[in-house]
Amino acid sequence: MKTIEKVAIVKCRNYSQNDVDRAVEKSISLIDFDFSKFKGKKVLIKPNVVGCFPKKQIATTTHPSIIEAICKILKKNNCKILIGDSPFTNPESSFRASGIGKVAKKYGKLVIFEQDKLVKIRDKNAKILKSFDISKVIKDADLIINVPKLKTHSLTKYTGAIKNLYGIIPGGLKQRLHNKAHGDKKFSEVLVDIYQNINPGLNIMDGVIGMEGEGPTSGDIKKAELIFASKNGIALDIAVTKMIGINPKSVYAIKECVKRRLYPNFKFQIAGKKFKKIEFKLPTSHSKSKTKRLLKVLFKEKPIICDIKKCLKCGLCMRHCPVKAIEMNPFPAVNRKKCIRCFCCIEICPQDAMMLKQN
Repeated sequence: MKTIEKVAIVKCRNYSQNDVDRAVEKSISLIDFDFSKFKGKKVLIKPNVVGCFPKKQIATTTHPSIIEAICKILKKNNCKILIGDSPFTNPESSFRASGIGKVAKKYGKLVIFEQDKLVKIRDKNAKILKSFDISKVIKDADLIINVPKLKTHSLTKYTGAIKNLYGIIPGGLKQRLHNKAHGDKKFSEVLVDIYQNINPGLNIMDGVIGMEGEGPTSGDIKKAELIFASKNGIALDIAVTKMIGINPKSVYAIKECVKRRLYPNFKFQIAGKKFKKIEFKLPTSHSKSKTKRLLKVLFKEKPIICDIKKCLKCGLCMRHCPVKAIEMNPFPAVNRKKCIRCFCCIEICPQDAMMLKQN
């Protein structure tokens, strides 16, 4: 791998279908992607469908208009269209809430990965995941189109093309992997183990509206009005992190990809709109402040607590904690000795009730 890949940046002010269609088509043409090679072939679209978050759905999941724009292009090429993911919460409700389920029904087939036949992937070159199960449709696809959402992330600092492929891991296995790989660095190694085995041929990021701060679900809505595209997901993530004010070398997943020579360096070619920075707020756990970073070293991190005014006592955080560190009493109580700070409880909460304790 010696090629420095193109990353298209295209302005898209809103989610009106006509505007999105034009922006997606332009982004694909700018990177010289040739769909004619996949005429009549099986194409799997992998959006970011985290779950049901009524107040912030527009900022947490890939917008259905982006998926529909891609489907229109695939339909012109007579492709067999599959749209799949493994949402963190109830899959059927999550696809319905995101609007992507409706698009899948219109253009092809919806695949919930844990409900499909699973096949084993083996990789002796992986650091942690030497073997793991994936849906057979992923294995059989002639092209995988990776469609992440532009967001910051409490554990990994940033979530983009590399991180979006964690959604191919079926169902409850996600929680078990968090238990197997504690912390940002180890978890990012898992992400790269997955990425190097899936290696999507096209990556299109929904950056029209994203999320900053306590992402991927509890942060603030952020308008960026952009769509990004690249044949290489690593190149896309390098460009996007730089654009939102994050040093790509500080994102473990990107750094690990370059270290493994999955991508040659931290360079990329811009195609389309002029590169202009848009500052995104970082999660509390990744503060840029030198003082806060020093305090993190000298003292234990702030504990995760529940805002009982927001809490619905639904128990989702307890059920999805990979190390069973949460008990309902009657509100969630986190056992600090057991907690591995994977932030799954913060991510899963539909009310933003779980948070790092503030001063």
